[in-house]
Amino acid sequence: MDSKRWIRTDTILLTAGLLLIGYLLGDLLLLVFAAVLLAVGLDGLSRSIAGWLPVSRGWALLGVTIGIAAVIIGSLGMSAAGLVQQFREVSETVLDFAERVHAWLTELGMMTMMEDMNVENGVLSGAAGETAAHIMTAFGAVASLIILVVLTLFLAAKPGLYRQGAIRLVPPDKRELVDNTLSAVAHALRWWFLGQFVSMALLGGTVALGLFALGIDLWFALGVLTALLTFIPFIGPIMAAVPIVAVGFTEGMQTGLIVLVGYFVIQNIEGNVVVPMIQHKAVNLAPALLISVQVLFGLVFGAVGLILAAPLTIVAMVSVQKLWVEHTLGDKLT
Repeated sequence: MDSKRWIRTDTILLTAGLLLIGYLLGDLLLLVFAAVLLAVGLDGLSRSIAGWLPVSRGWALLGVTIGIAAVIIGSLGMSAAGLVQQFREVSETVLDFAERVHAWLTELGMMTMMEDMNVENGVLSGAAGETAAHIMTAFGAVASLIILVVLTLFLAAKPGLYRQGAIRLVPPDKRELVDNTLSAVAHALRWWFLGQFVSMALLGGTVALGLFALGIDLWFALGVLTALLTFIPFIGPIMAAVPIVAVGFTEGMQTGLIVLVGYFVIQNIEGNVVVPMIQHKAVNLAPALLISVQVLFGLVFGAVGLILAAPLTIVAMVSVQKLWVEHTLGDKLT
């Protein structure tokens, strides 16, 4: 009895310790996971190209890396200035639209005017502190980006080395189980990645073309913003709808309604037809579960947690299915 109680207490303490470490080192762990996620995507794409063309995986990886870098650098070089200006105009338009809505609701008596913030004390020191914080944030972002790129390239170059190293950390009789679990996780992540990129291209491209056809000048920036936000399932497309609809209504009531209805139709086709056809080989993410995890990770880890919540949920679900449901309980899910 005492030994069982000691094992139970030991397990609870170990779990609590791991959770505490995860919270304290959350940013670092998320950075490493992001690198692993990108490496899985690069590895999957490289293996596919190596299967289609008479080249080795290493040369395919080199070509993919150079190609992605060229596209990013070329796109930024050709459209960076114009894109930044359009994003600035989108921000100003959304703020102006929000003020109009606020004034309209106030006239209807549905909202009282917000009280002015008290900024009489510590204005200069507050501004200096804010400037320093922005500088440190910028340096931190650049450093994190460099680390992310380096980690991703090392992991993608020799994934087997790190995978075998992780497998050797478990007892010999469990290594085959862990190996199969890692394969299932990688398979699910690759198909999820494919579905998200198709979703980003479809929704972002369709929004850009639709706004261009309506004569809205900010079509390019809104298309890029929509594509980037669509990487975040469920919440991302909703976030993208706000500036799109706001810009649409600033062009007139009729244009705003066309944009609203059109985006609703396109997003539903993308979310309920196209993406499920691709991601059915990954894992079925229940909307309520995923949104709950997104909110939790967003509150604890900020924007990075929100972005990585979906792939982290996939890793957790596949691991639980393989290690607990199938191996421990003996229930083979179909």
